[in-house]
Amino acid sequence: MKKIVLASLVSTMALMADVATVTPYVGSITYDKATTKSLKDSAQFGGVYTSVGNLDYLLELSYNYMNIKYKATQNLANLVQNDITLKYGAYYKNHMFKIGLHYINNNEKETFRDLGSGVVGIIGMAGYNWYDSDKFTYGIDAYYSAYLNGHDDKSLTSTQFIDIVQFTPYLAYSKVISPTTRNDLSLKVNGISASQYTKKTYISYELSDTFVYKSFYTTLRYFGGEMKSGVIDGGMTVFNTKDLLTSSYDAKVGYYLTPSLALDVSYQMNNYQEYNAGTLQLLPEGSNSVALVSMSYSF
Repeated sequence: MKKIVLASLVSTMALMADVATVTPYVGSITYDKATTKSLKDSAQFGGVYTSVGNLDYLLELSYNYMNIKYKATQNLANLVQNDITLKYGAYYKNHMFKIGLHYINNNEKETFRDLGSGVVGIIGMAGYNWYDSDKFTYGIDAYYSAYLNGHDDKSLTSTQFIDIVQFTPYLAYSKVISPTTRNDLSLKVNGISASQYTKKTYISYELSDTFVYKSFYTTLRYFGGEMKSGVIDGGMTVFNTKDLLTSSYDAKVGYYLTPSLALDVSYQMNNYQEYNAGTLQLLPEGSNSVALVSMSYSF
C-alpha cells in the first residue's frame, strides 16, 4: 500500500496506526542536443510527496515545480509549471477504491501554446487475492484530462477546450521469497482517446519489477507503444503536451538508512517525438534523460 512501509522493516502493530510519509525530491532533464529533434535544452524540477494512512485509508498530496529552458536559437522564455495532486484511497480486505485530482498551472503563451494549464480527474478500483503471504492485484484506473485553453494539432488561430480520456487496467503480483526478500511484478496497459487530435487513439504498456532484500530495493521499468497527453504513476505524473512517447527505460536503486528513512536515485531514458507548438508538427524522434534523487521519511 505504501512504498515506505516494508514488511521486513516494520511490525504489524505499526501498520495498524496512522503512518505519515514525507518524500522531498529534486531532478533534472537533459534534452536531445540536436536542434532538429528538440526545441528544449534542459530542465530542473523538484517537489515533495506526502501521505498519511493505515490499513484502511491513504491520503496523498504532491507538489511539483518545473523550469524548462529552451535552446538559445528558439528565443523562447523559460516554461515554468506547478503541479498539485490530491488523492484519497479507501482500502478493504479484498478491494480498494480511490479518487483524486491533479491540477496543472503553467505560463505557456498563446502564440506558442501546446495544452497549457489544466486539470485531471482520477478514479480507480482494484481487487486482491491472497496466497499465504503473496498478493495478486488486479484493477483499473481512469483519468479525464481537461484543458480549457489549449490548441489541437490542426490550428493555431484560437484556443479551445481539449479533453482526453484514459483507461489503465493493470495486474500485479507480490511474491514473498523469505522474511527479508520480496519481488513485485506489474503490468499496465494505457488506452487513450483524444477526440480533438488528428490521430485519436493511442495504446501503450508498462512493465515494472521491484526487488527488495533487507534494506536494499531496486526497480526496473520499461514503457513501450505510443502515448500522447497521457497520465502515469497513478495520476501523479501528467504529460500535458502533444509529444509522442514511444519507449522508456527506468532504473531506481534505494536503501533504508534506518527503518523509517530511505534514500534512492533513479535514471530514465525516454525516446519520443517532441511536438513543435509553433508549426503543429512532431519533430524527428529524439531522446531525453531524467535523473532524480529523493529521500523518504516515515513517522
